[in-house]
Amino acid sequence: MAWLCFLLFLYIAEISPDCDYIYSSSVFMSFPIRTKLDIRKYYTTIVTENDNIEDLQALHSIYIRELYKDREAPVIPFDRDLILATCHHCLDKNKKSEFLKEWGHKGCIYIIEYKYNPFIYYIGRTTMFKRRFSNHLLADSNSKLHVFLKLVGWEHFNISILEVCSSEEQGARENYYLQKYLPLLNTTFSSKFSESAIYSSLTSKLAALKSTSDSHVSGQSIPVYVYEVYETYIDKICVKYSSIMEASRSEKIARGTLGVFRDTNVPFRNKLYYSKPIIDFELTFNLFKTASSGLNLNSNIAKQVWVYNAKTLELIKGSPFPSKTQASVSVGISRNVITYFIDTWKAEGVKGTYLFSRPLEAKEVENLIESSHTLELGNKIKVWAYNAKTLELVNNSPFPSLLSAANHFKVNYRTITRHLDTKLASSQNKILVYFFTKEIDSVLKSELLKNMSKAHYARTEIWVYRLDEYGVLNLIPNQPFKTKREAIRALKIHITVLNKYLDSSEIYKGFLIFSSPQNFQDKLE
Repeated sequence: MAWLCFLLFLYIAEISPDCDYIYSSSVFMSFPIRTKLDIRKYYTTIVTENDNIEDLQALHSIYIRELYKDREAPVIPFDRDLILATCHHCLDKNKKSEFLKEWGHKGCIYIIEYKYNPFIYYIGRTTMFKRRFSNHLLADSNSKLHVFLKLVGWEHFNISILEVCSSEEQGARENYYLQKYLPLLNTTFSSKFSESAIYSSLTSKLAALKSTSDSHVSGQSIPVYVYEVYETYIDKICVKYSSIMEASRSEKIARGTLGVFRDTNVPFRNKLYYSKPIIDFELTFNLFKTASSGLNLNSNIAKQVWVYNAKTLELIKGSPFPSKTQASVSVGISRNVITYFIDTWKAEGVKGTYLFSRPLEAKEVENLIESSHTLELGNKIKVWAYNAKTLELVNNSPFPSLLSAANHFKVNYRTITRHLDTKLASSQNKILVYFFTKEIDSVLKSELLKNMSKAHYARTEIWVYRLDEYGVLNLIPNQPFKTKREAIRALKIHITVLNKYLDSSEIYKGFLIFSSPQNFQDKLE
């Protein structure tokens, strides 16, 4: 499990030097959410109703790609028709309690599914489901399932009952499901290779490089000696800390990360960490060169971020920030925004900042100051929002900024930006609207009223009809679903299935799915 463990260490490292808090924000939220968590229990990626599943999958894609690493067996989606019951909200105490009242004391075969990808799931067995569910929630193991759960967050998983069976039957029934579906999160079927071979990564290599013996007595503080390392030598002047805790706080590195790199001769942020002082510097330098050979260290180390006020070109308080995560928390923008704008020489709009991975030179600052008077930032762009059906101005006046419009419609400001001046109506907070950067004239109003065009990624209502035993088609549940997400949750199907049968007039498991209301009587006549 070394590959996922290392990602976990790095994630902790960028969050907080002392690991007491986890900062997490949704993909599109401008302001982070500070959440007090016990790291031993679980991680969480906060998601709001405004988030897009595709963006969420992109956030998780780095972990998902690792799941498929060296996989040679086929990846098979599970047949959800076999599921007896599902808990969709694993972290909601009330809903979890209600689910466990019925199923908690049963012995069964169960499945844990990642909500947004039908190929990612785990199958297990238990003599008492309530106890096993609790063990999974609190697990601190390095198994593939539990590390993936920690990285992604339990709120992105369902847990379901497949069948109730006695303890004598469970072994055979579990093996039946494992051999038929080869679940991706079960260690047994990760590939034909052993776990150590599959998950050989930087962490496993570091563990192998550790000193063979540890003379420190359990319960006593471990000193840490920190040395700067350069291309041709190790600086002989070191900084000594009396404990890992002190080193973690002073060096702004998570304790877990220090534990991984200590006594390995492999540098972290161009520093070597030891529990004993170096005696032979020449030998240690040679060990450093040998140990670091073939390891891609730079891709795993947090990068500093210099944040400048876009108008004054003064450094924002706290710059340079030691990582994107800490810059995100301090400035109030997401890591995705930082990644998008860093080193592009484009000003990030709402907060009005330039983002760089290095300090700017004096001449570069002068050039940006000269162009700052013509710079339009999101906090100065007015937004005219029109009801797409009536062309009446929403709020009876233009919004003074992108952020103000975004707050009104309860979306991220980038959602407003995407639709500005496109002449495409989009559904925002249950209203079809056009967004413009200036007041539109009567000619354009007339054109838009005659021919309304919707943005292709606007929310789409879904009409689902069921064929009953008498051959009559009935709309369920007596009204259209407001979004595709709502439809797939109610129907318990994947988005790819919905898109395949949408407006196809083909029946899927007794359902006909459309993006507009249908009059089947007219079609029959």
